[in-house]
Amino acid sequence: MAVQSVGSGWEARPLQSKASMSVATGALSANQVLDLVTTAAAAVEDESGWLRVGERSANKVSLSVRDMTRESTDPVLFFDVEVDRAVGRVTVRTLITSYVVKSGGMSGLMPMTKRKIIGFSAYRAFMDRYATMLAETDPAANVSFSGEW
Repeated sequence: MAVQSVGSGWEARPLQSKASMSVATGALSANQVLDLVTTAAAAVEDESGWLRVGERSANKVSLSVRDMTRESTDPVLFFDVEVDRAVGRVTVRTLITSYVVKSGGMSGLMPMTKRKIIGFSAYRAFMDRYATMLAETDPAANVSFSGEW
């Protein structure tokens, strides 16, 4: 069984929910950065989950992860890749917006901050692939990761 958790109360969230990637690039446009999101998502190979690209706007692409180890076809993790334009550079940030945590067995006895997010490995694989693609396209891009890996 899984518990649906939507980010209320920063301290009560699993540490993994705070994992994100930030990018600053001066060579790529916002459209190029968002196009790479779709390409990176399609290139992710994770045996426990798959990514689906959702809505796209001028500043954001929404994605979801379906856990292939569960019978349900409902997504278990939602995240956004948001773009902010500034003079001479584009900044990008990934952000988990909704997730399901493991709650059965021993997981049910753990505090919320220590629980594991279902589908997190696919999110992490996306961030790794996206960072690699950005670095290949703009070697001067500044890519950093934060949160629980």
